[in-house]
Amino acid sequence: MATAPRVPTRRLSRPILAALCAVTAGCGGGDDGDAEPSDTQEIRGAVERVMESQDVRDQCETGASDRFVREVYVTLARCRRANRPDEDEEPDSATSSATRIDGDEATTVVTLTSVKGARATGRVALVKQDGTWKVDRLGVGFLRSIFAALPEEAATAGERRVLECRAQATRELSDAELRRFGNRLIGQQLTEESFPAAAVRCIRRGAPPATTA
Repeated sequence: MATAPRVPTRRLSRPILAALCAVTAGCGGGDDGDAEPSDTQEIRGAVERVMESQDVRDQCETGASDRFVREVYVTLARCRRANRPDEDEEPDSATSSATRIDGDEATTVVTLTSVKGARATGRVALVKQDGTWKVDRLGVGFLRSIFAALPEEAATAGERRVLECRAQATRELSDAELRRFGNRLIGQQLTEESFPAAAVRCIRRGAPPATTA
């Protein structure tokens, strides 16, 4: 996934760490058992292109819808810059299950696992664009799972504190606020002003937030 304070945008990550209309629990239709094998395979491939591939074209064009690029990166050029390959960065692995298809829209449950073992799970919305399935939005539940898992990615105590502060603050955000924050984070357009105020206060205090049940 990612280490703090930088968050990969290729996989969940590019998709947090990182990949943010709230996605419903499902879009109707059937699950994997009712979907055409070709559709299910194409949906799995789209998820893998956005969340595993190191290829900029996969992450910004063949795997991602126009809306995903627009909402997260604003322009295709910014998407390409944000997703430039990093040879030192190992990709996350993504698996898909419980796919639901309704015409040219679908959702699938994605489990994203980093090389460090951090894991996030939630629904991802896809759309068929020009005859090809593409990732359209990351579900709010998926984003919350990502933020909760990110502290496990920290390489130092300081990084972990930053990520723990951010994880705690995002639990208090509304779905719309969380999506805006996630879009800025993944799109590498994050500023201190766009950070949740609670996260900024926590980070400045210099101590990890108290954990709550």
